[in-house]
Amino acid sequence: MRWLAGIALILGALAVASLASGDHTRFGSVLTIDPASARMLLERGGVAPIDLRAEGGFNAGHLPGAESWPLPTVEARLASLPASGVIILYGEGPIERVLRAYHLIRPRAPGDVYVLEGGVEGWRRAGYTLEL
Repeated sequence: MRWLAGIALILGALAVASLASGDHTRFGSVLTIDPASARMLLERGGVAPIDLRAEGGFNAGHLPGAESWPLPTVEARLASLPASGVIILYGEGPIERVLRAYHLIRPRAPGDVYVLEGGVEGWRRAGYTLEL
C-alpha cells in the first residue's frame, strides 16, 4: 500500500510539470518543473539534479544531491548521464543557456528531463536550502 501512495505522489508531482511557452518557443517544447514539485521528487529519490552553473556557483550552494556540469562541459559528459530516473536541470542567468543544454540531454536521457523554473534563485525564493 505504501508503494501505491509513493507512485501517486510522484505522478502528482509530474502532473504539475508543464510545457514551457512564451518567448522560449524557438527552443521547442521544454518540460519545466516548479521548485515545490522538484523538492517532492528529490525527497522521493531517483532524481538527478544537474547544476549547469560554473564551478564557483556550484561550490557556493546547489540543490541536494546535484552534480556539477558547467555548460561548456555538457556535450562531453553526455555519455555519463544517469541510467534511469528523472533529471532536473538548473542554472542561473539567461534561460537560453539552460534550454540549449536541455535539448542536448533530453534525447539521450532514459527518463524525463525537466528545467527548474526560476533556476537556483527560484529554489531559494521558495525557501529551500542549498547544499554546500
